Amino acid sequence: MSVLSRSDLGERFALQYQEAENRRVICGKDIVLHCHHYNSRLQHAMENAANVDGKSIFRSAAAYVFADHIERAFKEDDGTAEHWAVAQHLYAHLGYGLLDFSRVDDDLVTAPTGHFVDGWLSIYGPREQPVCTFAEGYIQGSIKAVTGESVTVREEACMIDDQETCRFRISRNPDPSCIEFPATTFKVTLKAEGDAARSENVDEGAIMKAVVGIPIEGDVDGLIPKFGVYLACTPVDFYNLATFTFIHRMHEQNLHATARNLLTFCGEICGTTTFQGIMSSPEWAALVAPMIKTPADNVFALVAMSRAFGWGTWYVKEQTPAESLDMRSTSGYEALGYRERFGPAADPQCFMLNGVSAGMMELIYSPGTIADRMGTFLSDEKNCICCAEDSCDFEVYPA
Repeated sequence: MSVLSRSDLGERFALQYQEAENRRVICGKDIVLHCHHYNSRLQHAMENAANVDGKSIFRSAAAYVFADHIERAFKEDDGTAEHWAVAQHLYAHLGYGLLDFSRVDDDLVTAPTGHFVDGWLSIYGPREQPVCTFAEGYIQGSIKAVTGESVTVREEACMIDDQETCRFRISRNPDPSCIEFPATTFKVTLKAEGDAARSENVDEGAIMKAVVGIPIEGDVDGLIPKFGVYLACTPVDFYNLATFTFIHRMHEQNLHATARNLLTFCGEICGTTTFQGIMSSPEWAALVAPMIKTPADNVFALVAMSRAFGWGTWYVKEQTPAESLDMRSTSGYEALGYRERFGPAADPQCFMLNGVSAGMMELIYSPGTIADRMGTFLSDEKNCICCAEDSCDFEVYPA
């Protein structure tokens, strides 16, 4: 089916980095780098919550976002074969694994590798139920982009249960569980970065430039083993639509506080496990480790790396080593995404950044295993752009 190789599509998939806002853009979509620790735990939290259909939220967000993302990569003179090639290779380029659309007319798609399979196995181990909810949504979005059809895709066999490949069956009827999402109706005016604390040892600009310059794209297996973890390049729209819809559905069940805690915990895990992998990686040893003279330097370096990952402009306002940390974000994708698509919020909505702020302090200053460190620091988001504030501000302190 594929008439174009991934190398043929390299120009279409080329990264555009917007330095002023610390944004990564591929095919006209803002994307961010997160690893398997965050992605799989986010899926686990949403799909295992009581009284909410987290699988439908996760799948619907992927279908909605990638129907648009894939179509943005089409060219005017493309034919159907080129469109299928874009759908197949974009998945691999972004680091989700490999999809084979060669039997899509027979209502079958297969996958010999998968980011979410490997991520789930590394954290939770095997299980009998299929785990590729994200891929189901991606395939639905692909078919919508290429043919205009609204279909239902369900995984009938999964490598999580020791199957040779993942197999996805297509039903030529609209997905009855598909969720309608609100359109973007508001544009936030960003404020300039304020006075930031600095380390005299850490060259944040050099770190960011180096990380942005590293090719971060899927390998022959469609995976991205970098910085000691498996990364994926995910549109910010996916995270925002999935997490905020989850929050709203949990709120309807009087479980709003539980949802906030779950999402913040996913960010906290990201701040410990993801950054632990990064700090143990050869890339860190070569690029960053020579700059680290004190434990506090690690915070500045990690924040610089996360900015280069597309998390937006955020920075250290003040740090008292092992005691407190004040962070400020002026273009975090959570706050901007909520405000632009859902309108003003009554409460702060930056669950990932809030959790990561505490996780960084736990990783750097708390002793013991990751399990020992979890919960030793707490973080509160005091202000949020989605609440009509100029910035998002996070205060971290010992538990």
